[in-house]
Amino acid sequence: MQLHRLRKPLLAALLSLLAALTLGFGLLNPSMAESQELKPAPAITDPARSIEVGAHIENLYNLSLKDKIFTAEGWYWLKWSEPVQEMIAKNNIELKSIVEFVNQVEAWDSKIELDSSQPDRLPDGRYLQLFRFSARFYDDKESLQAFPFQSLSLPLILETRPTIFSVGEENILLNPKLGTKQVLGDYASLNGYQVKGATVESKIHVYSTTFGLEGIPNGGEFSQVTFAVDYATDPWAAFYQYILPWITVMAILLMAPNLEGNFTDVRLAIPSTALLTMVFLQQSARAELPPLDYLTFLDKLYLFGFVASMVLFALFVWGTNAYSNAAPEQQTAVMARINKVDLIFQVSSISGALLILLVSRWGS
Repeated sequence: MQLHRLRKPLLAALLSLLAALTLGFGLLNPSMAESQELKPAPAITDPARSIEVGAHIENLYNLSLKDKIFTAEGWYWLKWSEPVQEMIAKNNIELKSIVEFVNQVEAWDSKIELDSSQPDRLPDGRYLQLFRFSARFYDDKESLQAFPFQSLSLPLILETRPTIFSVGEENILLNPKLGTKQVLGDYASLNGYQVKGATVESKIHVYSTTFGLEGIPNGGEFSQVTFAVDYATDPWAAFYQYILPWITVMAILLMAPNLEGNFTDVRLAIPSTALLTMVFLQQSARAELPPLDYLTFLDKLYLFGFVASMVLFALFVWGTNAYSNAAPEQQTAVMARINKVDLIFQVSSISGALLILLVSRWGS
């Protein structure tokens, strides 16, 4: 009897702990991204053979996690010296072709315009060309393992072009002299996400091909600069939208053993109803994501919920049969045994959910 009285406050305390730690997962979750075939950019030793690059991302919208695509609008600009200008003139390189967005998609629906027909001449003798862009971009480096508490870094990647500017030929390097605060525009926010800032990174992109320049070492290496806007999901919004429904169903599932054993129909109905509800909720959340070759944090929670529902149904079947087949004088002892097993299931289930949370947060 004392064990039965302790069940409810113990269950409430464990469920509260699970909710708090799950939200904490969202607050502490790190961003996870896969790396490309990149190597560190060398130091600029000859400014005359470099192109200074900057960008201002005014607007960012139409993010699709399912398609890994987003739309961005803004400006980017290039500054170069007289030796680079001589290369441009000698090789008849169009101003739009000095650099390119390597992660741009759907070129038919994109726009890159010169702000002026000819580059401006600066007092220090360099050339300045400003470009206006509006395009769709692809981002394949984000990991959704922490969904719905993921962080995103949406990149705009500029790279030197044509091949004469490669490391193997003229070794023209992009030089991003720009503070990260200048990258963000007034309309770079996204619904459901908090803007965390911007990052600017310079690398050398090593292609798996030399683009026909087999006799030139490093002919497949190009200077690259990434301007990225960093976001993180709002943990409270993600908790309310994705985690709270799961916790609600799990709470109902874990309170079902508190019903006395003679409520056979109700006890057997709750696990199957909970299972169907979690299947529906998990599929609804999954509709926003692309096909993945790994389980997200939310997938792990629902997978655990599926298993818990089936185990509880099996326990109720066992308990119902054990009580029904027991002799009248043994039913009290059988009921005490069923209550003990039910409590073990409740504590084990919540402990398992907490373990999934800890492994997902610190073990990935």
